[in-house]
Amino acid sequence: MPESEQHPCGHHDTHRAHQGPGDTGEHLVVNAESPTTATVDTGEPLAADQAIVGERSAAGLALASSWRQAIVVVWAGQAISFVTSGAAGFALIWYLVETTGSPFILSLASVIFFLPVILLGPLAGAFVDRHDRKHIMILADLGIAFMSLVTGALIFVGYANVPLVLVMMAVRSLGVTFHGPAMMAAMPLLVPERHLVRISTLDQGLQGLSNIGAPALGILFYTTLGLPFALLLDAAGAIVACVALVFVRIPRAQLTREERTGLLSEMRDGIAAIRRRHGMTVFFVLIFVCTAAFMPMAALFPLLTTLHFGGDGYAASLVEAVWGIGFVLGSLILGIWGGGKKLIPLIIASVIACGAFTLACGFLPPDAFFVFVVLTGFMALSGAFFNSPTLAVIQKNIEPKKLGRVMAVFGSLSGIAAPVGLLISGPVAEFVGVPPIFVASGAGMILTVCAGCFFPSVFSLDKGTAADGAENVEDTSTPRTASTNKSNDHQATRSTS
Repeated sequence: MPESEQHPCGHHDTHRAHQGPGDTGEHLVVNAESPTTATVDTGEPLAADQAIVGERSAAGLALASSWRQAIVVVWAGQAISFVTSGAAGFALIWYLVETTGSPFILSLASVIFFLPVILLGPLAGAFVDRHDRKHIMILADLGIAFMSLVTGALIFVGYANVPLVLVMMAVRSLGVTFHGPAMMAAMPLLVPERHLVRISTLDQGLQGLSNIGAPALGILFYTTLGLPFALLLDAAGAIVACVALVFVRIPRAQLTREERTGLLSEMRDGIAAIRRRHGMTVFFVLIFVCTAAFMPMAALFPLLTTLHFGGDGYAASLVEAVWGIGFVLGSLILGIWGGGKKLIPLIIASVIACGAFTLACGFLPPDAFFVFVVLTGFMALSGAFFNSPTLAVIQKNIEPKKLGRVMAVFGSLSGIAAPVGLLISGPVAEFVGVPPIFVASGAGMILTVCAGCFFPSVFSLDKGTAADGAENVEDTSTPRTASTNKSNDHQATRSTS
């Protein structure tokens, strides 16, 4: 399952090259200090009406006329990464299902996947805010590709075992821990604020598209060629994403040397940035509880198909495909609509609907597999309205130079919440079965967001805007010249791979 699916109701990478201004193959560089001029790699000045759009990014940086091309490049590479990573992830999960058939082992795999996020998330966020976000994404992807190749080689020569697969999941999670905050912190630098929800929706729409074909592709590789070739596919996708990133210029919004106070201090500052924004702390707590309620169901999805409904790997991939279709449909609706100005009520409605469909799945008899498939589609459809608005709320309320740290705190809280639910549900499911876990997950999500309705400060987040948006934002993706003075499971998604 795709790694990005870590949040209730709801993975990773980047960009393929498009031609620069005028399709000449040159790349646009915007001077943040003097947004009326721009240069390309050749150093030739461009006319202002050719180089600059009459609006600024969500971070306050003047946008180049080619910003839409850059986004297309970003998400072309992202789409390839989603599919290959989703296929490998599903193959890894199915290896555990086929080898152990244990709810506890699947829950343990989820806990192991979240450990790097829990332990290193805030540190990763502070690191992202200090360094080039583009380089961080490339290094994270290369690390995942290398580990996939090594693990695939070990399995190919006969060292396949559950501990090795669990280690592989942990290392993949380590890459996502750094890639995720860098990617999310980069988006406000590339698009206008009014498009933040649409861009996040594009992200989750691609997740949904990958869910349609990736599980079937993963099962196909697993059953015909073997797990090593599924991991080889994962490595190839990550390398493609890295190559695509090379051709995209991402502005930099980072701390100056004078503002750097040490990683631990900057980690605390990320938490302080959350506390300073009225309502954001309660918002994060609600996401924490919703995630703790959601993840047990998400981790046990394959076992509900196999143990309760008696399905096989292809039945499980059908469920994933229908989830993907529902997620894509919801993302298309949200992308066209834009979510409106009131995102908090939209998030609440999304969680209530997703929780209701989850609860209903827990009451289905063993001969109602196709009803389960339909409910899965509606669950995904409603969940599509959670992830993008949630990210947009955070991005609009936190200043860009601190966004990496805040997104890492967000990921860490979700990472901590997931094992809390999983460590309880895994052993319980061994004794009571999987369906009651779905009932408890659905009820928990509904009760949590209903409680959130009693906090007016949460609804005030719809009015907030990030402070100091353009401060310390510059483009340094090329050497500085006289005319030029540059930065990622994975969610409301379902994944442990």
